[in-house]
Amino acid sequence: MGSNQEQGPVWSLTSIMREGSRRLSGIDTAQLDARVILKFVTGFDDAELILRADDQLTENQSETFFKFIERRARHEPIAYITGSREFWSMDFHVTPDVLIPRGDSECLIEAVLAHRAVDKAWSILDLGVGSGCLLCALMHEMPSAQGVGVDASQAALGVATENAERLGLGSRTTFLAGDWGKGIERKFDIIVSNPPYIPEGDRPTMPLDVTEFEPNDALFAGVDGMMAYRDILDDISRLLAPEGLLVFETGDGCAETLVKMVAKTLPRVTVSIVNDLKGRPRGVIADGKSFIEKD
Repeated sequence: MGSNQEQGPVWSLTSIMREGSRRLSGIDTAQLDARVILKFVTGFDDAELILRADDQLTENQSETFFKFIERRARHEPIAYITGSREFWSMDFHVTPDVLIPRGDSECLIEAVLAHRAVDKAWSILDLGVGSGCLLCALMHEMPSAQGVGVDASQAALGVATENAERLGLGSRTTFLAGDWGKGIERKFDIIVSNPPYIPEGDRPTMPLDVTEFEPNDALFAGVDGMMAYRDILDDISRLLAPEGLLVFETGDGCAETLVKMVAKTLPRVTVSIVNDLKGRPRGVIADGKSFIEKD
């Protein structure tokens, strides 16, 4: 007499997304996150989820879905679960070795493009390259440019290299292990950087998604959050071409201080704040083509 093998419940797209949302009740974006995970597991887009709402998932798909839901319930970011994040309309591979690209950072790309023609053979340096999203976005928009990305993390460099190769930018990019700009003996037309800038004291007020999963050494920068900027600015006069462009990402509350630091280091250069789409200070830009004449 054969034995009956117990089977788990059969889930439709609609029922499993409803259950996934319920299990994520402690997450503000529960329904959205459940949908993103379901799309990743099934390979369906939003339209297919609607059109095929009554379709049943395979047992393997259901198990995978709930494993990912459990990870998200522990506040692990969706980008680390799926291994990807969109930035500047490009898909970037991400791991816990790199910060997750944020849409707010796209204003840095827009700032560079507003100040420099895209058809020139610029040399670009990205200090603290992470996933490579800033450098790759600029290289994509500037097809004659050559780029160098620097990071202290070998693991991050591996992610950035993979992204550059996959996006067809590998032949124009070089990645180096290093401590910001130290040891680099050439000048660049454009320098971009999204260094750590969060004061250590802000840690208790930040979401667990960030502090428990993203690389903390890419987030926090000492008591005042300005430590990395100081390190980079120590070498910036040596690294930036005479009419070069410098763009930093920054955060709430430190933009004005950073403007003063950059202006002191580059006293003849026009320095201004870049706002994101929400009107919040998100970057500081120093344009060497706009000199401030001094007596």
